[in-house]
Amino acid sequence: MRVFVPIALFVIMAANAIGAEMPLNRDVKQDNLDTTTCLHGWTRAVRPPVSYTGDIKRRMMAEIGVPPEGEADVILDHRIPIVLGGSPADPLNFMLQPADESKDKDRVEVCLARTVCAGRISLDQAQRAIWENWRTAARLCSGFRVVPE
Repeated sequence: MRVFVPIALFVIMAANAIGAEMPLNRDVKQDNLDTTTCLHGWTRAVRPPVSYTGDIKRRMMAEIGVPPEGEADVILDHRIPIVLGGSPADPLNFMLQPADESKDKDRVEVCLARTVCAGRISLDQAQRAIWENWRTAARLCSGFRVVPE
């Protein structure tokens, strides 16, 4: 059974986070990308366990009124992906997003990470763009289609 989750609630949660300081992994810097985010498998080593993220997801769902049976309809995602130097465990870096749009955001994350690792844009540019609006952040990727809102 799919549970209706008002998109407006996700927009409100995201808007509240924009004014906050970006929750970054302070160990990731522009000059060490080859040994951190651009190193294959690095994100697995720093990703928090499901026991931690599951608790955050359930708390966030309760805060916006999503019932437990709606858990499959939302994804807990990092606003600034780990692969772009986002904090793996800072609760401010988590957001709920409708499950049906998670694949689109994943494509933007991969594209931005590849673009940063190729040296075409800075880590800071990618972080700021995806923090402000993941859909329009895709514009930083040459030839990448912007995901419609």
